[in-house]
Amino acid sequence: MISEDRHRTTGLNPVSKLFILISISVLVLLIDSPYMMLLIVTSVLLAKQYFRTRGRFSKGVFGFATAIFAAQILFNRSGEEIYSLWILTVTTGGVDSGVTIAGKFLCLIMMSWIFIATTRPSEFSSALIGAKVPYRFAYLPALAMRFVPIFEMELSCVREAQVVRGLRLDRSLKGLIRSARYTALPMFFLAMYKVNSLAASMTGRGFGGSKERTQLHPKNLSGWDLMIMVAVVAMAASLFLLDKCQTMPSSFFA
Repeated sequence: MISEDRHRTTGLNPVSKLFILISISVLVLLIDSPYMMLLIVTSVLLAKQYFRTRGRFSKGVFGFATAIFAAQILFNRSGEEIYSLWILTVTTGGVDSGVTIAGKFLCLIMMSWIFIATTRPSEFSSALIGAKVPYRFAYLPALAMRFVPIFEMELSCVREAQVVRGLRLDRSLKGLIRSARYTALPMFFLAMYKVNSLAASMTGRGFGGSKERTQLHPKNLSGWDLMIMVAVVAMAASLFLLDKCQTMPSSFFA
């Protein structure tokens, strides 16, 4: 995970970034053209590289996207035949659906990753409060974002402790099942301990005792944020209409 001091921020209000994430996610789910999907995937990957949002799960995400693409090629027999070898038959429909479905998965994961990597939890909660969200609910996503690296560290400690006790962990299916079996219960008790400690700490500080709560660094939506949000909606609507236009090729082999 990316630590908070390594965030490369965009300068936008976190609420506007969340709005942009939702808008582009809806666009990704609605488009059907593989050309348009490749354009969006390329843009998202360039943004990921620009903001340096790297993590230990990158290989797994790309590997799963590749598996989705391969599954569509192997089992989707719609469209015209492109290549055939024994039981393998590659069709136009398989390639197009593979690019589209794998692209949707990759875009949604990577865009969420970029949002988390460029947003500090404290700024996110302040921006939600500035957008008139009750502070009791505004602190929930910030707490979730803060606890992800903590639980990741705790999971690593639990696994190391299990290995010291003689538990054999490997990357096979049996090893993954064994790891989940012997780490789920300790992680559950650790999570309950963290939740109880956090609840006691927040209660001791009077959290929820008043309707309003002051902020150290309040963040409100600016005119620039509103302009960016309108521009993103206009761009998404234009790309959606272009995707549905009859002159836009719906297939690589059209």
